[in-house]
Amino acid sequence: MTPYETICRDLSSEDENHLELSAPPYTNEMDAYGKFSLTYRCLLRAQRLKQRKRSLTYAFYLGKLIETNEISTKEAKKLISDHYYQTSIRTYYIFETNPGLIESSQETTLTIIRRLTSNEYRSLTLEI
Repeated sequence: MTPYETICRDLSSEDENHLELSAPPYTNEMDAYGKFSLTYRCLLRAQRLKQRKRSLTYAFYLGKLIETNEISTKEAKKLISDHYYQTSIRTYYIFETNPGLIESSQETTLTIIRRLTSNEYRSLTLEI
């Protein structure tokens, strides 16, 4: 199964419970750099411990911090690897309209998201 097909299957799964996405690891009182740094550390830890859903969740929040201009693109690129930068933004846009789908996903991983071609990624964000 291709990465695109895997993600499409997870996005189209109908979970009766309509799960909510876990809360971000940061509080609103923290400054942008603190939020970013903490979320990135949580993402790395989740990846090392092979916690798939937590990795997706932290990547989503990291992408959200970048894309909502909580931290500048230039600053973000200095602080994290290109792999996590691109994957976090992709994760954010794929799950932007329904972040709860991360909790009900069965197979999607950051590696699968990273392996999407540009056209497949664009297709996923346009379909939503």
